[in-house]
Amino acid sequence: MNHFRNHILFYTLVPIVLLLGTASYVRFIASHDYVVAYEGECDPTTQECFIGCEDDECTEEYYYVLMQKYAADLYEQCGADITDCEAANECLDGDRECSVTTCDLEVDGDACETEEMKEGLSSEPEEETAE
Repeated sequence: MNHFRNHILFYTLVPIVLLLGTASYVRFIASHDYVVAYEGECDPTTQECFIGCEDDECTEEYYYVLMQKYAADLYEQCGADITDCEAANECLDGDRECSVTTCDLEVDGDACETEEMKEGLSSEPEEETAE
């Protein structure tokens, strides 16, 4: 009994830490109880898309929307690999938490693909000439 009194902090903290670690493992790893955010595919002809770059020089652009989906639904629909899964790029009827964020020109500015870019027009402002 004297040993317990001398090490009471150890005998109370260790079980609490083990209990919390087990509960976190079950929640996040076993049951996938969290929301994931990722870049989904975007068709710039039908949607307002964000513009991303493949490299630092931005020689190759790609278009995306921001997706948020409940991880349990995503794993159920696609398995472990969501990169080649069509269900990962849209919200389905059975999804519990799902949102698709498209680009808003007023909020996101230069990160959006504008109508001028879609039509192939120059988005650079015209130079003003002084008289």
